[in-house]
Amino acid sequence: MMKEVVHAMESGSLAYIGLFAFIFAFALIMVRVFSMKKKERDEIKNIPIEEPTEFYPEQKR
Repeated sequence: MMKEVVHAMESGSLAYIGLFAFIFAFALIMVRVFSMKKKERDEIKNIPIEEPTEFYPEQKR
């Protein structure tokens, strides 16, 4: 099925290169996410809440 999709795009080996680059990048992101410690995940999760808003920098939360 994957070969049929790639051949339908008519871009040859570039489609394979792009597909494998995407899969490789996705795998690296998943490894990074699952190797994070809970404290680090919580810090990243709360970044939008802790920083002041762009339009109202004097506003405290």
